[in-house]
Formats: sequence, structure tokens, C-alpha cells
Amino acid sequence: MLSNEVFADPRLPVAGERIELRADVAPHSHAFFEIAVVVAGRGTHVSAAGEVELAPDSVVVLRPGEWHGYVDCDGLVVRNAYLGADVFGLLSGALVPGALLPGGLMPGAAAPGAAVPVHPAVQHAMRLLESDLGGAWTLERLGAGVNLAPGYLVRLFGRSVGLSPMAYLNRIRAERAAGLLIETELPVAAIGALVGWPDPSHATRRFRSVFGLSPSQYRSAFRP
Repeated sequence: MLSNEVFADPRLPVAGERIELRADVAPHSHAFFEIAVVVAGRGTHVSAAGEVELAPDSVVVLRPGEWHGYVDCDGLVVRNAYLGADVFGLLSGALVPGALLPGGLMPGAAAPGAAVPVHPAVQHAMRLLESDLGGAWTLERLGAGVNLAPGYLVRLFGRSVGLSPMAYLNRIRAERAAGLLIETELPVAAIGALVGWPDPSHATRRFRSVFGLSPSQYRSAFRP
């Protein structure tokens, strides 16, 4: 699951929901953090770390790229909180869960109550980028894809998303790379090439700018 499938406002990647699980949930991964709190019922949580029995007040915390699922659900009710990687601060090059950016916003995001609807052209541009992460994207190519001048598209992106188009592309490439680092045995260089970073050094810098860790460090830290 990619961030755009969960967060209604890409400038503030925070969402939540209450889910009643009446059947097994097939293993799946996320491109964002998930915190699940069991409020009723019982079940079993499955992940790369193994199986864990769940009961009321159990808490499951998942990092971007980790896969998980639920089996043997018996009236299991969970409250999920979803947090984009952008909401976490970086300290001394390490990812620090719980360190929200000032005001709980992404850099450049508008304050609550001052949100600007995402422009249709920006939504179209986001879909184009997401559909071809490995593409050789430039502002000129993206602008042509949505019939807008590159400079105007950058201004629209800034107002609607709080990021430039290329910064947004970097973020979703990093999210996909995080998933591949956890879910596959592919070499780091191969993963970089798949998401549009064919130069390993460039891939490491771009990945670190989002997660605060190199791809190798991320895989070592978060893959069981």
C-alpha cells in the first residue's frame, strides 16, 4: 500500500481508522508507519518476526516496508494509526520515532484549517509519477504530461502538497525501496535501479534523505 492510498492530504501524512476483522487478512506491506491497538476480541498477528497472539490492549508497530497480516480472528477490533515517514524527525542520522516536526506538519505544509485543495493537475502529476517510479522524470517531462509549464507546476505542487514534484518523487521512490529492502533479497543496487536510482551512491543519498539511514542500514535494522 502506497501513501497516496491512505492519506487524503499529502501535506499531512497522518490518518486513522477503526477496523473490525471478521476474517483473515492476507499478508501485505505498507509504505508508511502503522500503529495498531487491539480494543476488543482476539486473533493472531503474523509477520516476518513470527506469530503473536493478540488480546485487548495489544499493540503492533510496523515500519515502512514491513509485511504483516492477521489470522484466527475472533471479534478482533483494532484502531490503526498511519504515519508517513515524513512526520518523523531525524537526529544524528538516525530515525527517531515519535519526533514530530513542529506543529505535526511536513515541511512546507499549511497549518490546520488553512488547507488548500489539491489541484487536479497536481493529482494527475502524482499519478503519473507513481505509475512509473523508475522512469527518467524531469520537470519538463512531467509538465508536458499534465500540459503545464514546469515553473507553474512547481508552484501548484508547493501550494497543494508542500513539496516540489521532484521531492515528492524522491519520497515515493524511497518508500518503494524500503518495501523492497524488507520484502526481497535483491541487492541494494538492483533496488535502486528499479525505483529510478541507477547510480548506487545517488540512491544511498536519496534514500537517506527520507529515512535517515542508508539502504543497507535500513535493511539490517528492520528486516528480521
